[in-house]
Amino acid sequence: MDWQLFDEQWRLRHENDTLQALMEIFRDAAPDTASDEFHWRWRRARLAHFLAMQADEAKKISEVVRLYSEGTAQAKRAVEINKFSVEGHFWQGVCALEAARRKGPLALGAAYGTASKAVEQAMKIDEAYHFAGPVRVWARIQHFKPLLLGGHLDRALESYIRARQIAPHNSTTNLYYAEALWADRQPKVAREICEQLIAAPDDPDWIWEQARDRRLAAKLLEEINRARDT
Repeated sequence: MDWQLFDEQWRLRHENDTLQALMEIFRDAAPDTASDEFHWRWRRARLAHFLAMQADEAKKISEVVRLYSEGTAQAKRAVEINKFSVEGHFWQGVCALEAARRKGPLALGAAYGTASKAVEQAMKIDEAYHFAGPVRVWARIQHFKPLLLGGHLDRALESYIRARQIAPHNSTTNLYYAEALWADRQPKVAREICEQLIAAPDDPDWIWEQARDRRLAAKLLEEINRARDT
């Protein structure tokens, strides 16, 4: 399998025909060697994560849980094959967290431990992977994890700042940063980040995600402005 070509096509995942073609690769092909299986497994986890985000937009919650759970299992297998690469750890952590979040607070509380360890390991290996994905997800964990379980908004903000240093224009990082600023009662800065996110040029590596993030940033901006006017 030409994985470099696959990743070039992955940039066009926002196009339905391309996404269907990428999905067909996993339906029709199976890895031949352990090395090939590693590349196959983590990319299948990444695909499951992307499909889960799309299902979430469509409010198909049972499908969301199924896809994130599939992503977790595929990434876990990738880690078993190669524990020294960032991809398996990252997708295992993020998929496990998202699956648990849809199952409820108890499931999420139980998932924090193993998922956090996976994300931490991904940060140690390559904090810049997936546009500072490990740092972004770590910050998200710190933002929403209960204080009694070790969550801390200040640490979350520090991590978002680090993620923005690595990938300053990533819309998802900037959306999460704005949400954390709003939670920290910093409406002026949160408003500025939202406005910058909405007005930013299109990112060819992040087309679908950026469109979603712009919609969410617009909603957050409305909330911030309503609070100012009351």
